[in-house]
Amino acid sequence: MFKVTALRGALRKKLFKTEQKIQLYNSVYPIFLRRQKTPLLITSHPENIHDINIRYPLIDPFLYANIAWDTEKSELVYKVVEPVLTDEDKKIIADITQDLMELLEVELSSITKKAEAIKYLEEHVKRIINEAGINVPKHKYGKIFYYIYRNFIGLNEIEPFMNDPRIEDVGCDGVGVPIYVVHRVFGSIKTNVKFDSVDVLRNLVVKIAERCGRYISYAEPILDGSLPDGSRAHASLSSDVTTHGPTLSIRKFKEDPFSPTDIVGVGTASTELMSYLWTAVEHGSSILICGGVATGKTSMLNCLSMFIKPEEKIVTIEDTRELSLPHENWIPSVSRAGFGVPTATGEKYGEVSLFDLLKGSFRQNPDYVIVGEVRGKEAYVMFQGMASGHASMTTMHADSIEGVMRRLITPPIELPPSLIETLDMIIVLSHAREIGKSARRIMEIDEIESMDAATGRVHHVRAYAWDPITDTHQKKEDSILLHKIAAKMGITLESLIKGKEEKEKVLDWMLQRKVTKFEDVANMVNLYYKDRQTLMDWVEKNIEPYSTMSKEDVKRLASTAAGIKILGEK
Repeated sequence: MFKVTALRGALRKKLFKTEQKIQLYNSVYPIFLRRQKTPLLITSHPENIHDINIRYPLIDPFLYANIAWDTEKSELVYKVVEPVLTDEDKKIIADITQDLMELLEVELSSITKKAEAIKYLEEHVKRIINEAGINVPKHKYGKIFYYIYRNFIGLNEIEPFMNDPRIEDVGCDGVGVPIYVVHRVFGSIKTNVKFDSVDVLRNLVVKIAERCGRYISYAEPILDGSLPDGSRAHASLSSDVTTHGPTLSIRKFKEDPFSPTDIVGVGTASTELMSYLWTAVEHGSSILICGGVATGKTSMLNCLSMFIKPEEKIVTIEDTRELSLPHENWIPSVSRAGFGVPTATGEKYGEVSLFDLLKGSFRQNPDYVIVGEVRGKEAYVMFQGMASGHASMTTMHADSIEGVMRRLITPPIELPPSLIETLDMIIVLSHAREIGKSARRIMEIDEIESMDAATGRVHHVRAYAWDPITDTHQKKEDSILLHKIAAKMGITLESLIKGKEEKEKVLDWMLQRKVTKFEDVANMVNLYYKDRQTLMDWVEKNIEPYSTMSKEDVKRLASTAAGIKILGEK
């Protein structure tokens, strides 16, 4: 049997080396266009949940999402709507799939651009159809190829969720349990997708592990990694670890990260508060962002990193790659799991931990060190770096400043009070469920003044706090951090406050002019640092930022002093 299959595959490969042009196949079958449309604009949760019935395209015209109220089960359901397959269609897909597995010479996951992977796959599918004489009616070709695309390039049954930009999280709790997703507007919703076969779910978990470049097996049944698009994947393979069978959880990566104006636009912060944070980051303040699970800590960390001056050197350190910075002078570092049996110290051979990366980062003389999350001994190294003058930013799981302090002074971190005082501020994030299921808010910003070694209590100033009644952020006490910055930089407090007010005007102007894309906001921030007068002229005159020049010119103007002069003369 093996010889027949091998011979068949070799024969096909030989046939495919002929001069026959793919354009001949396109005259019979149309080209598959992966047309992904932006879902309908849903800005708020409808008042009457029973009236919800929203349908929008994900891959037009083959894949749709339908969010509707299920009257029988009295719950909101996210329904994946895919083309219906007949038995004949399933046989055609099975035949093509068998030949593809024999003929593909390149792993599709190794082709980084999805459009190129689709083109490569489609060429082989059309040739198989023609060479093997498979009868595929022209009107059925689109849906046939959609399923082949879904299973070869995509992530099988969960691929629809990966194509919905409004889905933040995908979770499968085991065999026979419906998949749940977290929607940006509707929160956690049950879907109509579930796995009834252990083998099918196990194969998907293995596929996800391969896409992450990791290995998962019965010996090492836990996966924690990043998919090629940056989404964070966690999965288990063995039923003796998770008793409902294999499980998976995917925290989706936002292709266009949240910008400062995005965060202000959704109410997480105000322009006054954001200009205050901009001023703090500009002058090298060390910041810790805390909050519960999925409260937007990493998004806020990524957003604040935009305010670092473009010429400064940045080192980021993460377990899995999530941060995306607009800076060129940036070293992104990711920890690495070890191999084999743990050593006497509990580590595996070849393991590169956050602790190792942090120790190495301070030898690179960075202006800013950004750690995705601190939870262990690496915090000691980071705070030592702060004490020696290296500004740092990080996140931590805690729901208040008191919770942060408890974690910092108790094992496994166990920092001395003198080091904790090197931290400048703590930002507390939380879900504001009274506002909306997916609403996040900065609950408070606390500036660290000192710490009492005897009692373990921290003395702090609450600079800003969120008022849930009015859904606004209020200034509470005079900032001691601004006084520190003014003294350190040798400038007056009045000039520092004037700069903060200018930044607030820039943010208001960008919001009014709908400058929200991450790259566009980064260009404006860079322009503020390199040619503040030009940007403030735009703000004062309230003109469209791109009305007098192209985006390429703006980007060049924001990146080079020579460009500023030339474009200014124009």
